[in-house]
Amino acid sequence: MTTEAKSEANAATARAEPTAAAKRSRFVAHVARWAGLSVVQFVLVEYIVSATWRGLYSYRNNYISELGIPFCGPVGDWPCSQLYVLLNASMVLFGVAIAAVGGSWYIVRRIDGRAASFFVVAGAGAITAGVVNQGVNYPIHSFGATVFFIFGNFGLVVAGGHRSLRRTIRIVVTALGAVGLAGYFAYMGGHEFGLGIGSMERVATYSLLVGVLVLSVSQFNATRVPKTLDESA
Repeated sequence: MTTEAKSEANAATARAEPTAAAKRSRFVAHVARWAGLSVVQFVLVEYIVSATWRGLYSYRNNYISELGIPFCGPVGDWPCSQLYVLLNASMVLFGVAIAAVGGSWYIVRRIDGRAASFFVVAGAGAITAGVVNQGVNYPIHSFGATVFFIFGNFGLVVAGGHRSLRRTIRIVVTALGAVGLAGYFAYMGGHEFGLGIGSMERVATYSLLVGVLVLSVSQFNATRVPKTLDESA
């Protein structure tokens, strides 16, 4: 084989083998994709834990945080659920997922820096609320939940304006963020609109969850092949 042929063969091999940067980008894209889809676990865990309250829990009238404490009732002596730890762990995983979504989507250029920052802060809030349940320290738990609701849903509003999204997805994601914010402030103001205080809290929570899920599904193909080198993305 001539020197020229060897050079061409080596060049072809180099093109075929992904660079270290490409491998890192591919890994980040996988994190972005699966972290976004993993938020579904929160709904499943919430249902499982609430079912073990033996009919004492109401999605309409009870707060989500009540699922994360071992005792409840008027004077706090009812054994509610031995699975309460699962809800707290699920909230922590929810926070980790949102923070991972914010960081990894920013790296693969699916959201801008503002939205990424909001998601990371929201994730930190959810982790705080999960680690410190309301039975341990209510003010800290409440602060973490507030950060989660406000920054998470506001992050959806900002992320919904990214040019990488189709117009329909932009509208849906932005609307979900707006609904989540409205639900949270209504919940904090004690406005139930006939739905129950538990339902209003879930408007804020599920809007964020569904918004992240919609973004993940809409970006599934985009994150399958990372575009970190595509300056037009």
